[in-house]
Amino acid sequence: MPHVIIAGFGPGGRFVAECLKKAGIPFVLVEKNPETVRTQAALGIQVIQGDVTDADVLQRAGIETASVLALAIPDEQAAIRAAAAAHAIRPEVHIIAATRYTSSGFKALQAGADEVIVAEQAVAREFRDRIRAFMARNSLGLNE
Repeated sequence: MPHVIIAGFGPGGRFVAECLKKAGIPFVLVEKNPETVRTQAALGIQVIQGDVTDADVLQRAGIETASVLALAIPDEQAAIRAAAAAHAIRPEVHIIAATRYTSSGFKALQAGADEVIVAEQAVAREFRDRIRAFMARNSLGLNE
């Protein structure tokens, strides 16, 4: 059955899991922290303990039938390696990786990620949006 694999259960992974759960979309969590694994398993979450860069862990998480791999892990070098590992096993899986820096985002794309969420770009867009909103609220105007 098609499902989403979520790697990492920090704030990003938790948010993705909550959204998928509400939408009734099945998912498997891959997490290294044994305490998080125990807690989530006790809550009924399907969870695999291990390193998502490991092909065996990806296989146990069901990479062969997954529709999406969400790499929400804080280690961007590991995200790049995981994208490469997943792409090597199943090039069709849609891989979304989170990185901190644009340069790492490019590396993730080269490794096989289909989409990258780059933290520094997201912060820059948020600054732009908030400055625009402030300027509009205060009738100060802002050229594009």
